[in-house]
Amino acid sequence: MKKDLYYIIGVLVIPSFIVMFYLFTSNNYQISFGIEQDDSISKIKNMASLINASIANSTYSTITNATTPAVATDDKTGSTYVVYFRGENDGANVYIQRTNDSGRTFSEPVRINNIEGSVQLDSQWSPPALGIGPNSELYVVWYNADHSNPDKFPYGQVTLRFAKSTDGGQTFERAINLAPNDPAGEQSYPFMAVSKDNRIFISYLNLDYSQKDNNAGTPTVVRVVSSNDGGKTFGNSFIADKSACQCCATVVAIGPDKEIYTSSRSAFKNVSMTLENYTKTEYQKQQDKDVAVIRDVTVEHSTDGGLGKKFTDPIPVNNDKWFMNGCPDAGPGMDFDSKGKLHIAWFTGSETAPKGQGFYYAHSADKGMTFSEPIPIHLLSQQWIPPTTQYLVTDNHDNSWIVFVNSEGLKKSSTYEEDFSYVGNGTINLAVIDKDGNILRNGALTSGDITKHYPYTSSADNKIVISWIDGDDVKLAFIDTNSKGDLL
Repeated sequence: MKKDLYYIIGVLVIPSFIVMFYLFTSNNYQISFGIEQDDSISKIKNMASLINASIANSTYSTITNATTPAVATDDKTGSTYVVYFRGENDGANVYIQRTNDSGRTFSEPVRINNIEGSVQLDSQWSPPALGIGPNSELYVVWYNADHSNPDKFPYGQVTLRFAKSTDGGQTFERAINLAPNDPAGEQSYPFMAVSKDNRIFISYLNLDYSQKDNNAGTPTVVRVVSSNDGGKTFGNSFIADKSACQCCATVVAIGPDKEIYTSSRSAFKNVSMTLENYTKTEYQKQQDKDVAVIRDVTVEHSTDGGLGKKFTDPIPVNNDKWFMNGCPDAGPGMDFDSKGKLHIAWFTGSETAPKGQGFYYAHSADKGMTFSEPIPIHLLSQQWIPPTTQYLVTDNHDNSWIVFVNSEGLKKSSTYEEDFSYVGNGTINLAVIDKDGNILRNGALTSGDITKHYPYTSSADNKIVISWIDGDDVKLAFIDTNSKGDLL
């Protein structure tokens, strides 16, 4: 009888206990998972609230009679510098000003170009490249254009000019040509990264007019030129991308592995499609173009311990397959966060993009070898808009701040054929995305007479600074991202 009773207990009670224990621990796991999930959602909401509160408390400034700005904040001093162009008399100059109080007051403008009036304003196709060294050195790059031989150089023979200051922007040394040994043509769309040991890396496009056009247009490469002595000397430049789009801005960054990363829009000249009359754009009809090539955003990085001389093949951020004949003038934005994750934003006009034509974001956790699924930031409400470059910087919370001009609604001006200008009101679009790809904020920051498409942005410590062109003036927004501990 006891034996039978023990048998009954063993058959019924022990398995029941096991089942109850499993259910208890399983439910606890689900409860724990739910708490973690709720906590994660709460953190996202708190961060979004912090971001929106920071933007609401932004400081705005105006620099009159100025155009095409770039901004940077010195990590060491907290000072923000803005560089811009100003047309004066029969020429133009490039100036710099400093603010120590988030744009409430500025120092007097200091002319950077050593020869007054030597800047050709209509040849400054992108903002100056601006960098700050570890001891508050200032480095600035802009264009010089020689229009004396229009038959050979239809847009001028364009070279890059580099100037440095070691006294906080009070004076600048005589400007030099960064890369005089490049093929003659155009050096354009520069971007700068400065390492903690004061090595300078500058990416840019180089159009070579000595070569015959191919089905992608004038042969163009992305080059990187560097200085190991704080800008005293520069070596020869090296090619990072052998086939680039002719006027899509470049960006360069120093990765967590000390390698040099560049991004632009590659022209896949070996991947083309034949155009029929009914598929041609107005530009393609005017230029009598019969073939279009893929122009997609790519990333490449050095493989030589950060020397910036040998690079990987370009890796597409996404397989957009944007067949385009003619450069769309729409470069990417790229930056690394504090954990070494690479973040990138770009525009595509491809109808086969994940959600259609528009602006996208993605990130890479393996140093640009693979990328996450693209997240749409803004999809087009019409088939085509004027070109725009995106800028992306990361903040002290590893959020990505992405700015671009939303030009939908702008119309070509009566002088468009001569100066490619537009009329109407545009907006500065600001998207903030956290390190995991959650959109914290996305929409218009401001609107106005915004028809030019380079809203430059920078980040340092707890400060985001955004600059753009509004009519004949430069506008700036200063945003403090300093966290409130109890929110996070």
